[in-house]
Amino acid sequence: MPRLFNVFDMPEVKSVRATTNIRMNVELKKILKNAPRARKIRTAGKKVVKFEINKGEYLLFFPSGYVQIHAPNEGRIREVLKAFRNELYECGLLK
Repeated sequence: MPRLFNVFDMPEVKSVRATTNIRMNVELKKILKNAPRARKIRTAGKKVVKFEINKGEYLLFFPSGYVQIHAPNEGRIREVLKAFRNELYECGLLK
């Protein structure tokens, strides 16, 4: 059996996905009403909030508090989380 990288080129990481949970009790409706960069989408049969910073950099916020972050690299994941936190704070949803 040949080695993996004798068969394939080294793969390029195009994007990274991370998951977390939000510790605060924030309602989806309030986020959609107050946050300008948030919009409602439907995924996996659930209505979720998509908070998009740039193309390919976004956060999905589920009603259960589950959060999925999509970004091109690990450093940008932190930036997406910071932007979402700042947006919630500016809208008065965090104290």
